[in-house]
Amino acid sequence: MPVQIIFHGINRSPALEAAVNEKVEALRKFDSRLGPCKVTVTQEGHQTMGPFTIRVDLISNGRNLLATRTNQDVMAALNDAFDTIRRSVVEEGDKRRP
Repeated sequence: MPVQIIFHGINRSPALEAAVNEKVEALRKFDSRLGPCKVTVTQEGHQTMGPFTIRVDLISNGRNLLATRTNQDVMAALNDAFDTIRRSVVEEGDKRRP
């Protein structure tokens, strides 16, 4: 499952990329057949003054799942977005079970 990480208005961060990859890998325990995942990290405003928006877009059970969260703390936004996606992946998995 390829993970694409895009940065807008912020420099690439190896630590943030590692956190994203860990979170995507953790989703596999809920759905081993996850499709492609695209994570966009955007910092709003001028330079380092604005909030961060994390958008997670992935395929689970043939459905496109999307979560977007904004916070002044990039890791808080990342955690919130992946918490929402995890709940959606679990719900999709539950739909497949008899």
